[in-house]
Amino acid sequence: MSLSKRAFPIRHRTSARWLLLLLPALVVLARLHVEVAWFQQFNLEEVYLTRLGLQAAGGAVALGLAVVTILWRRRWMAAYEPTPKGELPALRGRTYALCLASTLVVLLSVLVVDTRLAWLAFSQPFLLAHWWSVPFQSSWPLFAFSILLILTITFGLTRSHRLGLAHLYGSACFCLITARAWGLWALALTIPDSNRVEPLLGADVSFGLGRFSAIALALELLLLQLLLVLSTAIWSRLTRSPCLSDWGFPGWTSQERRLLRPLLSLLFLVLGALLWLSRHQLLWTQNGVVAGAGWLDVHLILPLRDGGSVLLVLLATTVFPWPGVPSRRRQGLRRWLVTLAILFLLTELLLTPLLQWMVVRPREFQLEEPFLGRAISATRDAYQLTGMTTRPINPSKQLEADDLVQGESTLRNIRLWDSQPLLASNRQLQQLRVYYRFAKAAVDRYPLRPDRKERQQVILAARELDQTALPKRSRTWQNRHFVFTHGFGFTLNPVNTSAPDGLPVYFIKDLGRSTRIQGNPALGITQDDVKREVPIGRAALYFGLLPSPYAVAPTRIQEFDYPEGDKNTYTHYSGTAGIPLSSLWQRISSSIYLADPRLLNTGALTPQSKLLLRRDVKQRVKALAPFLTFMGDPYLVSVPLEDPPPGYAEGQHQYWIVDGYTTSRTYPYAATLPDGRPLRYLRNSVKIIVDAYNGNVHFYVSEKDDPIIRGWSRLFPALFESWDGMPSNLRDHLMVPPDQFELQVQQLLRYHVTEPRTFYSGDDVWQVPLELYGRQQIPVAPYHITAQVKGSERSEFLLLQPLTPLARPNLSAWLAARSDGEHYGELILLRFPSDVPIFGPEQVQALINQDPEISQQFGLWDRAGSQVVQGNLLVVPVGDSLLYVEPIYLKARLGGLPTLTRVVVSDGRRVKMASDLEAGLKALLNQSAATQP
Repeated sequence: MSLSKRAFPIRHRTSARWLLLLLPALVVLARLHVEVAWFQQFNLEEVYLTRLGLQAAGGAVALGLAVVTILWRRRWMAAYEPTPKGELPALRGRTYALCLASTLVVLLSVLVVDTRLAWLAFSQPFLLAHWWSVPFQSSWPLFAFSILLILTITFGLTRSHRLGLAHLYGSACFCLITARAWGLWALALTIPDSNRVEPLLGADVSFGLGRFSAIALALELLLLQLLLVLSTAIWSRLTRSPCLSDWGFPGWTSQERRLLRPLLSLLFLVLGALLWLSRHQLLWTQNGVVAGAGWLDVHLILPLRDGGSVLLVLLATTVFPWPGVPSRRRQGLRRWLVTLAILFLLTELLLTPLLQWMVVRPREFQLEEPFLGRAISATRDAYQLTGMTTRPINPSKQLEADDLVQGESTLRNIRLWDSQPLLASNRQLQQLRVYYRFAKAAVDRYPLRPDRKERQQVILAARELDQTALPKRSRTWQNRHFVFTHGFGFTLNPVNTSAPDGLPVYFIKDLGRSTRIQGNPALGITQDDVKREVPIGRAALYFGLLPSPYAVAPTRIQEFDYPEGDKNTYTHYSGTAGIPLSSLWQRISSSIYLADPRLLNTGALTPQSKLLLRRDVKQRVKALAPFLTFMGDPYLVSVPLEDPPPGYAEGQHQYWIVDGYTTSRTYPYAATLPDGRPLRYLRNSVKIIVDAYNGNVHFYVSEKDDPIIRGWSRLFPALFESWDGMPSNLRDHLMVPPDQFELQVQQLLRYHVTEPRTFYSGDDVWQVPLELYGRQQIPVAPYHITAQVKGSERSEFLLLQPLTPLARPNLSAWLAARSDGEHYGELILLRFPSDVPIFGPEQVQALINQDPEISQQFGLWDRAGSQVVQGNLLVVPVGDSLLYVEPIYLKARLGGLPTLTRVVVSDGRRVKMASDLEAGLKALLNQSAATQP
């Protein structure tokens, strides 16, 4: 064979190798290009580049440490010296077998933990702060595959290259975890002090909120890497020929001892640092009645961990030779230190439960009283209950005419339509096409009556496009990505009235050119009032609540806009959202990013075409701020912006409002939630505005004193805007999130008590009452009312939650959250007298169901083939009395249209049912007049 022919296969193999390297590089480059372009549409590319830089910096540091361990391992392998023949082994028999088994267990354990951390870092990096408590999920097939890979790597560990592969795999996991944990490192460096110091160790609260988790993870990763290096090194030495055949180990050479000493010393120092850090963990670990460190923790566990940390540091120094000290004395000291460290550990494990039972339990309150006070104060502060205003309220026993006069503004806005029956009616009356869907209805308020101080309560529901509801023959690639790209419009209903036939009344209904905007004479609202305060403009919803695939617009293919009778109206997108697709490279990178080569082959693209990604509103804001927590659903508002600030489009009126939270599991002395969630700190720190048409996103900081959001604001100043920068018309529609309010209510059930003795006795615990909704008993959910707060001249939009004593149905308190103006976020606790029984929702509902006239009517409806649905029972303050209001809906048993048929009213003593609220109140007052002598 000629020389040229022999060279050809070599060049061919080299080209193939370069091609194999170039393909992954092309994929990474394409994904980076698309991500940067996606952030550029918000002018936030520096946010993404900062995140990449932080990951690169973390990965570089980890890579440097990994390289150091690899170099050490090379020196270790080179330090091997054959054992002289005839020398007796230092370890043999069972001792040798125990060392082999222990080393193998440590090595496999490290690889398994590394694998789990790497998988978590890849999929959910912000859970690394508490990785040990993240449950395994059935959707982790790659994790199971990784375990098999570990077993494959470690099979036949007697060969040195297999050990090198295990070491390389563990080091790769170490680098990935460190890079993906950029959020922990960044927050630890940027979070400012809160100027609140926890009383036990004297650390600032910010240490627990942002620094503890980062330091703990760094030490744990360093410990895993040290154990990986040591276990692979020791295993390679224990299994060197002829150790396995002789079943014995001759001992370490002087060169091997010199190499082992730095690693062993560093290992003890890391263990000592972790033990020292675990002292802070006592502050958010509950072992008794105290949420945090109690008497036994302070007087036993804390000193033991202090002493154990010192012992481990001293032990680290004994690894190296001491000048002038014989090695035997150093070995003896080392044995004593190890013995004491083990003794400290056993004392904590064995003595703690015994002393808890023998010493603490018999005098629990006397010993734990000061710590209970700390826990009460910290929990109330962590959930913003400290600034809550408490007011006594003693309602009169029956409703009077004067009460109706005083509570006129409250009565005008009592909600008679619940979200579920309204959505059911909307789906039959207003969806108009099978692919439209009303996913959520939100209660809001609009100033539709300029002559009144209070605003009209309404329910607004967005009409979104649900691609999963498209007929199967219509789910083509072109339809899904080019034609059916957006929903259209919304409905707007008053909450406090219905049509004569019981169906909802609409301020805004239908869509397109058939959109109907109408006033309501009974409420004193004109059509012009609605047009002025709730403009429609461009009603296309390209971004919404429902999961949506990517869209390409505008293109040569017209997009479906809305139906007009039997015909369809089409449009072309003219917004600012999207990634440009004008160049060939942009199309190639987008095709690679989407794993969809059809994007290259379509002839529908124009130079103006853009790729619209992440059209789910929550997914959109999560991609921009992955360090925030999002609970609940966004809600849509439609407002006029006469002079829109930068970032807001002229003529655009529909915006989604999203609530972003900062949370923590490590707030000193704060209790976890009663429902079992390990959450100890919560702030609704960010209000996010998302343009429903253009996709623009604005993050407004609403809790400027929260140290966590202040830390993120330092890191990403371009991402966050000041509270004052939000347009006032949008600010008027902000409301306390029901999800946050429900968590505050959960903590208030016990932590409304501030006196430790009463708290310890547990005789003043509250609960959320139950109500009958339809045919099921459910907890009373928080509900909105418009009512006048004592000391305020105008009615306000309030979120209300009634509360009853534990295991008793009587009403004990209300918690109200204010949402209007400068009072936004303020909590008011209205407490009822404990010596006077005030009927709760369960008792009033029992009165309703046992009333002869009402129960007879319910029975007649049920026998006629209809289903009676008892709606949410509202308890509202009216003057000096309480008014209980329950809407009654009627629908056919098989998917009927819910209609508001009756309204039941009660003052806790009498019950009346009428066709509307006004008639019910008159009947109630007439009954009162008839019973008076």
